[in-house]
Amino acid sequence: KDVDARDEQTRVMVLVYQAYEDQCQREGVVDFAELMLRTYELMRDNAALRDHYQRRFRHILVDEFQDTNRLQYAWLKMFAGPPGPQRSAVFAVGDDDQSIYAFRGAQVGNMTDFEREFQVDQLIKLERNYRSFGNILDSANALIAHTSRRLGKNLSTDAGPGEPVRVFEASSDFAEAQWFVDEARQLHRD
Repeated sequence: KDVDARDEQTRVMVLVYQAYEDQCQREGVVDFAELMLRTYELMRDNAALRDHYQRRFRHILVDEFQDTNRLQYAWLKMFAGPPGPQRSAVFAVGDDDQSIYAFRGAQVGNMTDFEREFQVDQLIKLERNYRSFGNILDSANALIAHTSRRLGKNLSTDAGPGEPVRVFEASSDFAEAQWFVDEARQLHRD
């Protein structure tokens, strides 16, 4: 009801979403996003409940923080409480170069906001890689260096350079898979 449907595609999306919401209402179910929203609204509007949970959870751990959306970030801030000595200790783990959920609203900017709003004293960058060789990491560093809105880091390893990186551009996902199978078979033969 809050979306201004100015074009046909938006009107159709509003109708589909409304039908989805009506069905959820009839069945008495909520999806994950709705569960987060209702929890947020309940705590926002109920001071006693909000205070209870802010006192109950003195330490909060957030993993995969780069994949949080604005609602999840607002939820975290509410649970942590207002700035000051009574605020819960929040430990957030995330990699700004691995955010894969932008399609569902994840915002890497939450990490920058978190660093500022929670006045992070100690930012630890995990830059040592134990699984890849230097040539792979050098290629990755060169590619991700061009990404905007990242906190920045430089991956390194003690594993040596490894084999040179090869690039294969396939015409389809099937062709890519076939190339990989052929490479694996050749490596097995060798």
